Amino acid sequence: IYRHGQRTPASTYPADPHINETFAPYGWGQLTNEGKNQQYEQGKWLRERYDHFLGSKYTSDLLEAVTTDVDRTKMSTALMFAGLLPPVGDQIWNENLLWQPIPTSHQKLSEDKLLLVRGCPRFSEALNEVLKGEEVKKELDAQQELYKYLSEHAGVEVKDPWGVEDIYSTLRAEEDFNLTLPEWSKEVYPDKLRDITAWSFQLNVWNKELKKIKGGPLLKKILNDLNAKAESKLPEGRKLYVYAGHDSTVVNLLSALNVWEKQIPVYNILAIIELHQVEDKYSVKVFLRNSTETLHELKVPGCDEYPCPLAELTKLSADVLPDNLEATCKSTDEHYVPPTDSAP
Repeated sequence: IYRHGQRTPASTYPADPHINETFAPYGWGQLTNEGKNQQYEQGKWLRERYDHFLGSKYTSDLLEAVTTDVDRTKMSTALMFAGLLPPVGDQIWNENLLWQPIPTSHQKLSEDKLLLVRGCPRFSEALNEVLKGEEVKKELDAQQELYKYLSEHAGVEVKDPWGVEDIYSTLRAEEDFNLTLPEWSKEVYPDKLRDITAWSFQLNVWNKELKKIKGGPLLKKILNDLNAKAESKLPEGRKLYVYAGHDSTVVNLLSALNVWEKQIPVYNILAIIELHQVEDKYSVKVFLRNSTETLHELKVPGCDEYPCPLAELTKLSADVLPDNLEATCKSTDEHYVPPTDSAP
């Protein structure tokens, strides 16, 4: 489960000196050449790690791959597969192009109920309830000076952590593109924006209900597939599931497992969930690779054994797995009008 590679800015702000930039030849919100190479190299890294397990050849039942309906995640997956599953032997169809097409699927962006979970009124309603809580409200109030500073210089009202995250993300992407950042940004970027940006991701999954909405659907799919594998109900050759999404995709999933720690999810952040079999016993290991090349193993809290038995992990996760997402997403106030989902 991973975020796409480095991209050009996906959004801007009124006072942005680069607001008329075209980011040629890529365009706004698109993978850069560096981002393309990052995903290709990640595929090669996965090939090295799982070479013996996966086998050398791609077959039609080997994997299932799902992306969001966004150019950069679709492209990232194609690039990752180029590194992970190049054609070999009789699969080589062009001696000058050691690449083969591998199919992926996606849900329409406005109907995404797996990697982004859109169109869910109860999410914003429940999040508003969290923001009114004493602990969170105290932290929000402590950021008023920062909001004021950003609002004055960016030319847009910044009133919450997501407004801060938007500006941080734009400045970061412009910096990566070797553009000169505005002078005012030196006062706050990156240090004063980093902590609240990291916090903005945590707020989206602050309690069990929010975890169930945002991380629960993907975790449910993963656990269902792991259990199906243990019960020999998957295609015989199935060894891999791939989910290409965004920063929030990884944060929300790992938060549902209670293994996410406060940090900023960088480009290419990669979570791995492995199913292990020893004789007739199945267990699960969870890993994360974020801002370094090092793969860190994450221990699921509440699991007494190591690795965590699949049955126990499934039981521990029960309260964040939605039985009926449509019902879970229904607002408690029939007159509530949720805000429009922002672009990922």
